[in-house]
Amino acid sequence: MNTNGFEFDEKTAALLERLDRGGRLPHAVIIESQSEDTAAEIAVLLSMYSVCTSDGERPCGECKNCRNAKSKAHADISYAKPDKKHKSDSYSIEQVREWITDAQIKPNDADAKVYVFERADVRMSPIVQNAFLKLLEEPPRNVSFLLLCERSQRFLPTVLSRCTMIRAGGGRAIGETAAQTAAQIAEGIIAATEYPLLKSLYALKDKELAAETLAALEGILRDALVTLCGGEPTGEKELAGRLAARLTRAKLIKMIELCGSCEDNIRQNCNINLLCTQMCGELRRITWQR
Repeated sequence: MNTNGFEFDEKTAALLERLDRGGRLPHAVIIESQSEDTAAEIAVLLSMYSVCTSDGERPCGECKNCRNAKSKAHADISYAKPDKKHKSDSYSIEQVREWITDAQIKPNDADAKVYVFERADVRMSPIVQNAFLKLLEEPPRNVSFLLLCERSQRFLPTVLSRCTMIRAGGGRAIGETAAQTAAQIAEGIIAATEYPLLKSLYALKDKELAAETLAALEGILRDALVTLCGGEPTGEKELAGRLAARLTRAKLIKMIELCGSCEDNIRQNCNINLLCTQMCGELRRITWQR
């Protein structure tokens, strides 16, 4: 994939290169980044890739379709906006119905259509996501959906399972202390007793470290999920492999969602001791439930 004119970190560039090997964009892609600008750049690149008319490396950046896509003025690339009828910054069921109808219409200037949903993790309520599943399950030919988000765990598991994930750089840096603490928590999840888990979780009492540690833990759990699905983890392979051998896909998704909700609670100045105890109990419950 031709990324000239775009600046991505090495891991993101490698992910984009792997997408290119299939010869076409997956029908649904979640672009996750702490940086909205980075996610938007990837969406522009993938949109250009989808409509490019070059016979060589795509996107060429020179054809009319590429130029229009880069300037967000292409007739076959739609940037969904929140429903003006609602006071909240969100999409509506009525919009989903419109997208379903519009997706069946053939492209105007290209061989493909692209729908871009910015801040999709915030703007798509669970009800809207459920309605949107129809498009993800039965996508029209040569139609792609790009869901931009800060935190993919806000999506329903049914949505996540039907999308290809791109986790991009531009977000928070994970320090060595947070990474080590997250690894200890991950080890505690699969320990025989709850004491190692509870002990490691109490490191979260340092609120300066807590959010960073939970972000690192999410990364470890996602690596385990990738491993379970036959992919290549970006972090510690051995730990990801042991988690994947012990936990199911559904359990890993629930744990990722739990990390996100706990991080939100920490930002709201919750009782950290109570949070650690509750998180320990919930992680143990998820681990051992049938």
